[in-house]
Amino acid sequence: MQTYNVRYRSVDKLKDFITRHAIEDSPRLLVQIFAYSIEKNKIENLLKEISNLFPSATIAGTTTDGEVLDGRLITKDIVLSFTQFEKTTLKAELITVGEDNFQAGQQIAQLAEKDTRVLILFAKSIHIDAQRLLDGIYDIGMDLIVAGGLSGDGGRFEDGFVFNGQQIAENGIVAVALSGESLVANSFHTSQWEPVGKEFTITRSRQNRLISIDKMSVKALYAKYLGEEIAENLPLSGLQFPFVIQQNGEYVARTPLWDPKDGSLIFGTGFKEGEKIQIGFGDAEKMLSNVYEIIEELANEPAESLFVYGSAGRRRFLKTFAHYEIEPLSRIAPVSGFYGYGEFAATVKDPLFLNQSFTLLALRENPPGAPKKIELKIPEDKTGDLQTLRALSNIAKVSSLELQELNQKLESRIKEEVAKNRKKDSILIHNSKLAQMGEMMSLIAHQWRQPLSAISATSTGLHVKIELGKYDENFFLSSLNKIEEYVKHLSATIDDFTNFFKPSKKSELTTTEELIERALFIMSASLRKNNIDVMVDNSAFSEFQTHPNEVVQVLINLIKNAENILIKREIEKPIISITAYERDQKHYIEVSDNAGGIDEKIFDKIFEPYFTTKNSDKSTGLGLYMSRFIIEDSCHGKLSVKNGEEGAVFTIKL
Repeated sequence: MQTYNVRYRSVDKLKDFITRHAIEDSPRLLVQIFAYSIEKNKIENLLKEISNLFPSATIAGTTTDGEVLDGRLITKDIVLSFTQFEKTTLKAELITVGEDNFQAGQQIAQLAEKDTRVLILFAKSIHIDAQRLLDGIYDIGMDLIVAGGLSGDGGRFEDGFVFNGQQIAENGIVAVALSGESLVANSFHTSQWEPVGKEFTITRSRQNRLISIDKMSVKALYAKYLGEEIAENLPLSGLQFPFVIQQNGEYVARTPLWDPKDGSLIFGTGFKEGEKIQIGFGDAEKMLSNVYEIIEELANEPAESLFVYGSAGRRRFLKTFAHYEIEPLSRIAPVSGFYGYGEFAATVKDPLFLNQSFTLLALRENPPGAPKKIELKIPEDKTGDLQTLRALSNIAKVSSLELQELNQKLESRIKEEVAKNRKKDSILIHNSKLAQMGEMMSLIAHQWRQPLSAISATSTGLHVKIELGKYDENFFLSSLNKIEEYVKHLSATIDDFTNFFKPSKKSELTTTEELIERALFIMSASLRKNNIDVMVDNSAFSEFQTHPNEVVQVLINLIKNAENILIKREIEKPIISITAYERDQKHYIEVSDNAGGIDEKIFDKIFEPYFTTKNSDKSTGLGLYMSRFIIEDSCHGKLSVKNGEEGAVFTIKL
């Protein structure tokens, strides 16, 4: 095989070049066109000229953001690459990309034969999900290389296209299959973009559209961390400040392709929600040294033709030094290629779609020649570009390390504070339980007072009968039955209070009616003693899941608080109202009173621990704090308060 590369100037000069190099029309001739020009009429005219000169050849081309011509990196030009194969067969197709990129990949894979070694792809589409495309290609299970990349357009990110000998497509893929037993292909790639700054989480994405990171729009994140100017110049500025994401133990860069003007950005592949992502910055020296390692490996077993499919962002980042990773390749074999907005460097074992990388496809049909000695060294930094990049890279690394150390220290401090708060909470909970136990003992006394008085009266009646010698069997049996009923009531009361103190480990089905009845049963004796009327209005009858004992505990606390304030303010006709209702599949229970409401000065403090309006020896100030904690932490609900027309209104939302 033999490759000839030329800069296109005119059809006459092209004909002279073809004659000089004896390039002949053949089904085994591959013509690749790398064109900066985005004027379609110029491309159409060029395609007509080449198709007329080589009607049997396979033609594949793309617009670019920089071109490779042997040892030179050029821009704003058109490079033609003619590869005359001896034994390799070519098969090509241009397909339109829809929303199903996996299916598009399967369609491309149909070009492959049993002996296909390489698929070269030139793609242009804002809808492309390159990783899904590769998954579709490799769904056939063939061991082949996928090389090529996404088209460029000189940094405009809107005007690029791809083409073959007959068509130009703004939304399509040109695919060329290279097949033959004698064809030897090797793919190389390197990136060297490293994460800097904090780690973010992808919170919303849809296919290849990245919508939000850490719950802020992607453009807002760029503006916050890199400045408004960078954000306004997206996606172009994303070439120098890509995102990096970790895959298979290494960092892969991702650059935006299109700005839909809604805060999101379109990329060349999809993202998963929950994935971690960081802003990346390049290490210029490592970029060059990595490429030199590839060149040294290649020099030991030289290829016959080399094709570079590189990143426009990498070229712009390296500036003048991008030339020095291209020039040594020309000492091995003819080299051509282009810079675009994404690179394919895929095998069946490692189906990679890359951004910001240097990718190289090496081809030969004949046995390799003798190893070539190539002197490789990073050139003198005459312009200061490398020094600037080195300094920026070092600043980024050091700042990132310092930030990581700071985060680790903060995490350690947070863990210490959390441990202290947990200890504090456990003390609060313990104190609250002690206070509630005292209140429960008082409520039990109220509940027991009436049946104990009745038992005492009945027992006294029986004793009198015995002393008077009046043994009426029916009277005795009736009295004993009453005593038995009173004892059962006492036992049931103990059971109810015992269950109340048992925390609900699992949520259970219950109703608001059941919760209110249980709370009022425990509070009823105390409320009767203090002549407080209770009005219940319940319109919520459906069952729902919650922790019943915990909710009852809170209801008792709210009712007890209402009782206390009614007594304290000596309300003439004290009333506690309990209202239950459903709204938007949520259950609400409101506890209110007619005691006049909460003083506005303390309104924001009532849920704070140890805050109380009672005498400190009569209250711990933990009741409302623990009530909110129980409802929001254990029951995943909400407890709120407001002043109503007649008094305070506490609302439990479940």
